[in-house]
Amino acid sequence: MRERDLSVLEFPELLTHLSGFARSAAGKEACLHLRPEREQAGARAALEQTAQLFALLREHGDLPLGAFPDLTAVFQRAARPGSILEAESLLAIREVLDCADAVLGFLRPRLAAAPALQSCLRRMDAQRELRSSLHRALDASGQVADEASEELAAIRREIRHLRARLQRRLEALLTDARMQEYLADRFVTVRHNRYVLPIRSAAAARFEGIVQDRSSSGETAFMEPLFAVEMNNRLALAAQEEERIVRRILFDLTEMVRDLLPSLQSTFEALVELDCAAARARLAASYEGTVPEWSAEGVEIRQARHPLLLARGVEAVPIDLLIPPGKQALVLTGPNTGGKTVALKTLGLLALMAQSGMLLPAAAGARLPFFRAVFADIGDEQSLARNLSTFSAHIANLVEIVHAQAAPALVLLDEPGVGTDPEEGAALAIGLVRELLAPATWLALTTHYLPIKTFALAHEACVTAAVDFDLEALRPRYRLVYHSVGESLGLPIARRLGLPEPVLRKAAEARSASSRALLDAIATLEASRREYEEKAAAAEAARAQALRLQQELEALREQLARQLAELRRAKRERVAEELREAREFLHELKQQGRELLAALERGQRGRSDLLAFLREKAAQIEGQHRASADEQPELAGEAEREGTPLQIGDWVEIPGENIRGRLVAVEGERAWIQRGSLRFELPARRLRRAAGAEHNQRDDRPMVSASPGREASEISLLGLRAQEALEQLERFLDRAVRAGEGRVRIIHGVGSGALKRAVGDYLARCPYRVRFRGADPQEGGAGVTIVELEN
Repeated sequence: MRERDLSVLEFPELLTHLSGFARSAAGKEACLHLRPEREQAGARAALEQTAQLFALLREHGDLPLGAFPDLTAVFQRAARPGSILEAESLLAIREVLDCADAVLGFLRPRLAAAPALQSCLRRMDAQRELRSSLHRALDASGQVADEASEELAAIRREIRHLRARLQRRLEALLTDARMQEYLADRFVTVRHNRYVLPIRSAAAARFEGIVQDRSSSGETAFMEPLFAVEMNNRLALAAQEEERIVRRILFDLTEMVRDLLPSLQSTFEALVELDCAAARARLAASYEGTVPEWSAEGVEIRQARHPLLLARGVEAVPIDLLIPPGKQALVLTGPNTGGKTVALKTLGLLALMAQSGMLLPAAAGARLPFFRAVFADIGDEQSLARNLSTFSAHIANLVEIVHAQAAPALVLLDEPGVGTDPEEGAALAIGLVRELLAPATWLALTTHYLPIKTFALAHEACVTAAVDFDLEALRPRYRLVYHSVGESLGLPIARRLGLPEPVLRKAAEARSASSRALLDAIATLEASRREYEEKAAAAEAARAQALRLQQELEALREQLARQLAELRRAKRERVAEELREAREFLHELKQQGRELLAALERGQRGRSDLLAFLREKAAQIEGQHRASADEQPELAGEAEREGTPLQIGDWVEIPGENIRGRLVAVEGERAWIQRGSLRFELPARRLRRAAGAEHNQRDDRPMVSASPGREASEISLLGLRAQEALEQLERFLDRAVRAGEGRVRIIHGVGSGALKRAVGDYLARCPYRVRFRGADPQEGGAGVTIVELEN
């Protein structure tokens, strides 16, 4: 890649922005020196590293990678035999090792999710022994600590003892009355590493001591009393011994560093690489970057945004950059200020980013070829140093591009042929495009020239796109409309900006007839294109609205289905609970009945006790029946509109049809009525209360057919299932006993004989004292059973 192409596409500015996401000075420097990979394998590895770090940081937070120091110069000094590193350099090494230890602890448990980082981790070693020695030998400020050796600790204790003794002796002189005529000030100070007192120069000759220094004014002499000479000497010797021990400790630590130098350099370089990769991941997070794919079938980058516009906080309108399979050139047309050059730079910069391991500010699924070179001829190339005009400078650059053998390549040309005669410039640009349309070379160019537009429309390797422009508002829309040729709109824009009409009219007359015809055709095509685009947008909006309504309907259906399932579940649970309670009640009733009958047989209870028991249980059953009926859902048909909801037990009918009966059950939109021994299932919404006062009274008697005046002495079970018939029969016998009937008739019919057998089985184990037999022919024959009740 040529540096001039990187500069034209603003790649260095992007790297400066990227370096702001790095944590260390060495990492920032690595970002600034990042360059696109020339081999696809290297670019793919860098992309995988960035993508996996991007996902890892999003899920687990940022790397524990702080602003570790740059060790490049430290390593150079350590590599020299016999050299001794200062404590500050050793402290920097310790900080890097601490950082490496933290990064290893963070990444190792998560390496399965980021295998691309394995190579970095293999090159890192926290050097626990060296790190431990550095922590023991150096304090937080980078000074050699007392704990570095017992000898150092001992000599420093002696130094502190000597210093304290000497200071006490000197401070005692400060308060001595005999010293007041000598002292220039009341403090003890140090000059040339020796403790002294400030003595007035006029009295210095009379003071017993050695002058170590004088003040800048000359009025004060800093003198060492004679008694302090020996102690200062001992203190100086102790300080020299301390320095010797410290130098020996630093030498030993440096030797450890020197022995581990290759490993330390590898660890540092891996940390720098990780810092640079983490910077790329953080940059990607700032614009929700996506991973591109390499494909030799063309360019497809949708919703692309210029990264530097995003970095500057500019709201970048996403554009689609497309060179379909089978095509090699994208020709961008349209007016100035429409965004053609920005689109060109965006394509080039995104290609450089992908090959530098950076995720793209674009929609997922971006694909583009891997380019060994990206050439750009964009902007004002005038060179005063080389005495070249703008046109000549462009030609010199194009000569290099044409002669370069770097396929696969991407060539970006901004207004080729500009700067000379328009006819010659257009011809030159067409010739250039023809020459560059070689295998594995892709072009993107902008133009205002009509010959280039017509060439692009006719050439099978070219795809055209126009930048959209709002002529009424004189505002670019910053989007590309493919398979269209945009107008330059020079005259319309000049008219909107206030250029006098005579000038515009003369300019229009100056155009050739062929140019006018072609421009009129382009304008017509653009008007048709906009019309169809508006229709397509309206159709898409309608389709989206229909899809949204369909989704809402599906959601409503799912909600209703869930509610219906919940209602059915609740009903099943309620029915099961009621059935359980009924069985328990029946069992208890039978048990109590058996006990009462046994007591009657033993003569311990009388007939009145039995009747009282029957009345009590009957009243209990009636109460449960009413409570159950009250809990049944009200109908929402015509009866509700009449003001009084239908309830279980009401006589109902369907208007206009000869269907009438007693309401016995309701479930959802269905209802069941009974007329005699027959049941009917009907739509609940069509029912209304039957006319006539005799049908509007509530009647809680069993829903069976009986002869008039004989409700308590005869029951018809015709048409009922066995279980339902036995329930009806049990209630009938209850009523018959309560009424004091001695003999009743049960009409069950002949049929298959199943109902007759069920009735016989029930009567054989009936809780009441009964005798039963088949009816005589004159009493009903085989379809009737006669039951005699003993009261």
